[in-house]
Amino acid sequence: MNISGNLSTESISLLQKRGRTEEDINAFSDVLASAHKRMEAKESAQHVLASMSAHDLQQVQNSAGLVDRIQVASLSNEAAINLLAQPDKSNMVDLNNDGLVEIGAAKAMVFPPVNAPNSVKRAWESATQGMSQQDKLVMEFQMHTAVYGVHIDGVPSKDALPPEQQWSNKGIDQLFDQLKSALEFAVSLDGWTSFNQTKRDFYENFARDLSDGVA
Repeated sequence: MNISGNLSTESISLLQKRGRTEEDINAFSDVLASAHKRMEAKESAQHVLASMSAHDLQQVQNSAGLVDRIQVASLSNEAAINLLAQPDKSNMVDLNNDGLVEIGAAKAMVFPPVNAPNSVKRAWESATQGMSQQDKLVMEFQMHTAVYGVHIDGVPSKDALPPEQQWSNKGIDQLFDQLKSALEFAVSLDGWTSFNQTKRDFYENFARDLSDGVA
């Protein structure tokens, strides 16, 4: 496939899974390249989107997997920026550090958090290697709720630490103390079910890989 080089391999794969054709992907890649050039010149993401043609805005909508038309006037700064990010989430932002990434009108739970350092993202990929997609999704939810709590009406039930504290050695130790305590309680109720064993193995692997990657 002769796909433009502005997109990562993972982004291209995600777009293909969303049913985007080679022509669509090339068009979206060109839209992003133009948008990023304007944003580098200090033009806001909202203004970039507002000035797009209907065709280009449709490319953004379809590539983001959004059902409804993009209503630019109602977008937050975060939502607008993330519409113009790579689909692989590599350059998305979470401006209020709530663990939910606004993409247009949609909100997505992302773990590892987009604000986390690359060492955390590498450790996550290592610790989840070979996991089934279902188990990986469950671990994403487990880790997300450990950091941000449960979201009620879109609001996290606890404030997350700033990324530099959350992913410091001290922050990581506190996080895994919390996870292990919750696991011990689950085991006291249900025993070593396959699910509890999966959590135990993942926590051990993730903690080890984080330790190897955190200064």
